[in-house]
Amino acid sequence: MISKGLPLDRIETEVKKVGGRDISKTLLLGQIFCEMDEEQAKALSRVPGLVVKLMKEYKTNQVATELPAVENISDVFYLLRSYFAIPLTGVGLTVAVLDSGIRKSHQSLGAKVIYEENFSGSPTAGDVFGHGTQVAFIIAGGMHAPGEKAGVSPGASLMNIKVIDDTGVGSDEGIILGIDKVCHLAEEARRQGLVPTDDMYPNVINLSLGGEDDGDPDNPVRIACRQASQVYGLDVVTAAGNFGPKMTTITLPACDPEVIAVGAVETSGELVAWDKSSRGPTVQGETKPDFVIWGTNLEMASDKADDEYVTKSGTSFAAPLLSGLTGLLWESGRRAYGEGWLFRWTQAREVGQYFSTKPQDAPLNKDNTYGYGLPAMGTMLGQMGSVNQSSQGGMEMFPMVMMMAMMSGLMGGF
Repeated sequence: MISKGLPLDRIETEVKKVGGRDISKTLLLGQIFCEMDEEQAKALSRVPGLVVKLMKEYKTNQVATELPAVENISDVFYLLRSYFAIPLTGVGLTVAVLDSGIRKSHQSLGAKVIYEENFSGSPTAGDVFGHGTQVAFIIAGGMHAPGEKAGVSPGASLMNIKVIDDTGVGSDEGIILGIDKVCHLAEEARRQGLVPTDDMYPNVINLSLGGEDDGDPDNPVRIACRQASQVYGLDVVTAAGNFGPKMTTITLPACDPEVIAVGAVETSGELVAWDKSSRGPTVQGETKPDFVIWGTNLEMASDKADDEYVTKSGTSFAAPLLSGLTGLLWESGRRAYGEGWLFRWTQAREVGQYFSTKPQDAPLNKDNTYGYGLPAMGTMLGQMGSVNQSSQGGMEMFPMVMMMAMMSGLMGGF
């Protein structure tokens, strides 16, 4: 049940009136979940001020590969972080990983997980299915050192919000309760006067999962994602899906205009879209994805043993690359403009075509295969890092940074 003006307590009363069972509700997002039959749902749907929706199923989607891992991804980000005399590590970033849980005992993830919650219905917050551990590693795994297996921002922190059960399936209810918890943590951090770089202040929600796009803007997960972004200031980064090259295969919630949908390109060789990366337009006609980034043959922490690694492909792993990149861009910007400077992909997207690159035969404007393109990471970091340390400004400086990136003459993904 989604509120359309009716207070949550009134909705709960109406649910009880028609005989709803096993009632649960969000703290902040104005939604209630319950069990009821079709006749009860029809009766409830006649009550003004609320909408009744049948719950959907969501899954993670990944491709195990027999090909050797592209060994230089850790090295690429090591070099990128080392651009500065004092290397970047993404410190200050906290990403809430809404997934199948995290094997936090893995040698690359020790002390990275600073909060856990389980909304999956499975017994523990650990990663039995085998997906969330890999997503977590891509964001913040390992350490900054030459030759080390590491993710994008090894100085970042992780919140393990388990919403996918041990068979790889999640529901509207679990995902929304997870989003609601992250919003509550962000609100609590603000109430306590914590700065955005505090570990317990979540900055990004990563959703490497998806369901079929039903074209419904009132889908409860889409509503929750929009509220997380617009009301609580959280970037919601989502996997576009692995159902390409067919058009109109972007999954939900990546299909929502507010969220950041990330597609995958081949990790090695020329800049070319991964064949399985989902394409737009969405059922509603939105051009998606928003960005693309590497997503094939990536080496990541295993969920099976603390010293093992696996190689996988998928937009599930492209999305956390972008989530992790938040940490490097934000840290470099804070160094240039001061600790009050913030970075959000939802704002950067407005000038996305000026700091992203595509193949020469791709449309210049946002398109349904590459979106705005692959962010030119080195250019963005370099331009922010070259700003005089005494420069003043907050987000109002962001367009200037992007203009500098544009004028620098972008070449490749760096």
